[in-house]
Amino acid sequence: MQSRYIVADLLNRCPKLQDRALQGNVVVRFTHHQQVGYEDWKIDIAIGTPAYPTPPHAALISEETPVLIQIAIELKSVWTEHNKAKRNRLRDFAAFHGHAHRYDNRVVAGAFLAVNASDAFFSPLNAGRPQPITVHGLGTGSGLAAAKGTIDLFRSIHLRNSAIDPPGLEALGVVVVKHDNFNALPPSLAHLAQHESSIGIRNQPAPRIGDPLHYETFLQRICTQYSSRY
Repeated sequence: MQSRYIVADLLNRCPKLQDRALQGNVVVRFTHHQQVGYEDWKIDIAIGTPAYPTPPHAALISEETPVLIQIAIELKSVWTEHNKAKRNRLRDFAAFHGHAHRYDNRVVAGAFLAVNASDAFFSPLNAGRPQPITVHGLGTGSGLAAAKGTIDLFRSIHLRNSAIDPPGLEALGVVVVKHDNFNALPPSLAHLAQHESSIGIRNQPAPRIGDPLHYETFLQRICTQYSSRY
C-alpha cells in the first residue's frame, strides 16, 4: 500500500515522469528482483523503461517489468527495539544504494522510512515472554525521544545531488507514527494494556517542511534527479 501511494504522489508531482508513464515509456514493478553481479537486488519500487512502449489502461503507469531501472525505492520501518532496529535499517539502506549504483551510477536511489513513536509496542514474537510489551524510550524518556534518536541517525546518510557525488542515496523520506499494536494482544494478555488509536505525527520529531527528510522533499529530490539524468 505504501508503495502505491508513493508512486501515485511521485507521478502527480513529476510532470516529466508522468508524461513518459502515460506514453508507456516508463513502467513500474513492485517487489522486483534484479541481478547485480552474483547478488539478488530486491527493490520494493522499480521504475524504468519497458521492452516496448506499454501505455497504461486505467492508471497513470503500467505495472510491467522494466528492462532498465531508472528509479529504485526501498521501504523500511522501525516499529520497536529502536536501538537495534535503526542500525539494521541503516545498513539495509547502505546496501541498497550500493546495489543501485553498481547496477548503474545514474539510478535514482530513494529510501522511505516509517518510525514508530509510541511509548510501548506489542510484538507477537514476544507473546510467550515474561514481559511481552516493549517499552520505548527507557534511556531517553519517551517514545517520541526514541523516535528522534532514530531519525537523527539517518541524517548521517549522504544525499547525492549528481551521479558523480560520493556514495549515498538520492532521496530519503521519513514519516513518524504512533502505533502500540495492543489490538493484536491475544485474549490471555488483553488485560495488560489498552489499545489507543494509531495516528500520524506532524510535529517534532517528524521532519517539517523544508527538512531534507520531509516526504515532499523526498518526492522532489527523486523528480529533480530523474529529470536531470534521463
